[in-house]
Amino acid sequence: MSTAPPSTTLHIYTRVSTIAQAEQGTSLQSQLELGVKKASALGFEHEHWNEGGKSSHHEDIAARPVLSSLYTAIKAGRVKHLWVYDQSRLSRNDQVASIFRYECNKQGVTLYTKDGQFDLSSPQDMLLKQMLDALAEFDNTTRAERTRLGKLNRVRSGHWHGGPPPYGYQLKARKLEIEPTEAKWVQRMFELSSTGASPAEIKKELDAHGVSARRGGLWTLGSIAAMLRNPHYAGQYTYKDAKSQVSIPVTCPVIVDATTWEAVQMMHRRETSRQPQKNATTKHFYLLRDLMFCAHCGRPISGRKNRGNAEALYYCPNKERAWVKNGGKSNTPWQRGTGCGFDRSMNIDRADELVWRRVQELHVRSSLLKEEIKQRILKQQGLGQITDKGAKKKAETKVRRLQKDLAAISETIGNVEANRLLMRMDKISYTTTMQRLNEEQQRLQVALAEVKLQLQHETVRKKWIDWLDAFGEEVKNTSTYTDEQRKQYVEGIVERIDVRWMPEQREHEMTIHFRLPIVGDGIQWVDAAKKSLGYTIVEGQRTDTLALPKKDGRG
Repeated sequence: MSTAPPSTTLHIYTRVSTIAQAEQGTSLQSQLELGVKKASALGFEHEHWNEGGKSSHHEDIAARPVLSSLYTAIKAGRVKHLWVYDQSRLSRNDQVASIFRYECNKQGVTLYTKDGQFDLSSPQDMLLKQMLDALAEFDNTTRAERTRLGKLNRVRSGHWHGGPPPYGYQLKARKLEIEPTEAKWVQRMFELSSTGASPAEIKKELDAHGVSARRGGLWTLGSIAAMLRNPHYAGQYTYKDAKSQVSIPVTCPVIVDATTWEAVQMMHRRETSRQPQKNATTKHFYLLRDLMFCAHCGRPISGRKNRGNAEALYYCPNKERAWVKNGGKSNTPWQRGTGCGFDRSMNIDRADELVWRRVQELHVRSSLLKEEIKQRILKQQGLGQITDKGAKKKAETKVRRLQKDLAAISETIGNVEANRLLMRMDKISYTTTMQRLNEEQQRLQVALAEVKLQLQHETVRKKWIDWLDAFGEEVKNTSTYTDEQRKQYVEGIVERIDVRWMPEQREHEMTIHFRLPIVGDGIQWVDAAKKSLGYTIVEGQRTDTLALPKKDGRG
């Protein structure tokens, strides 16, 4: 720091826009050399204030510590002569520039640049300084907009939008490519999750094999959960521009096949819907709770057990949730008739037994289950079915091809828009070309959605095959099942149960939604007299309704 008095010291402030420029040092060195030359010409000593690499986005004084210290020195009267390369070195932001103009004028500071000097106590020099500041801010805004539009065009062309790539990918020629070692563990994480493993269990697997996170160290549960929801791994994601709110679909290399991806997302959606019940205080076993929903308000049904007073109830948590949400403000917190309609709780043991017997009964009778899994089980109108590994592999290959075609279309759209901005294409040609490209893009998106839907059905089919492998075609001696096996058995055949309280009948109505149309299904023989000619399966219904009368508490 210079010991010369302020009147004979030139304070030199240097800054460049990027860290890269700061490391190279050429621009900073040039600014310093010009400042020292000016100090020599004035016969002054000099003091150097080096900010290094700070972009124009760091316009807040607090984000630029050297500028903040310089401002403090100006206010203290220790700076009377200040040199910067040009107006924009201090700030392109008009608010920050105004603060410096005011303080420099107040302290009688003379400002020097490569273009001359300004006495900010002079009205003419102050006006010129304000005009130059305004031009610098306009230039900064214009460059930022050009950068934003260029970034959007690059994204449409399939280039990475910036920042580190997701785990499992690397950047080559500014595009995402698979990083083989990381991708192997991404696939393993999804495989574990698709079989029901929690993020904590996945973390144990990674830690046991010494797999480090991208930035080193151990994995966190949050980062694992976020990865399992990251659409990049399925080959497509959406980039959203913060200013225009435009969303651009982007394709990228596939790491996780569509079937496994959809299986994990289905499990995640189910876990999310039941999240309020997944807490540390849940210590009792509930056979049906995770399948049950209130038919009045749609909330997931809750369970409460207290063996001390023989309490075991399924109930709708609507009122207690509303009580918590409103901060306990309710004149009728537990009064019947003021809730969603589910006014009476349901006995857990009786409800479990009723549904358990019905599921077993349908399993014994169902022709569909005895026939195992065939094409008719997952029949969807207008869609072909994936019935073997070869068909599944062809569908996944088709997904990759369609994603590649979409990437090419997106790149072409980006190039056309760039040519229009650069005035290389007239308006008529641009409009016609964009219409054709958008139509082709829409066609490819529809085709991709259809194949992914087929693979989603394949996910459901795979779960059914796993269920059959576990429980077979015939009902085994279920009395030997553990609680978890009973739960797995029921959840394999039942999709959800909607429960409604019927006050006039004083009973709970349970509408069971089965995964397959097994209610009343059967066999239709080609010729009843000649059964050797074969038969066809007649599908039944997917829903069944059971009634559970409210038991009189007095016995």
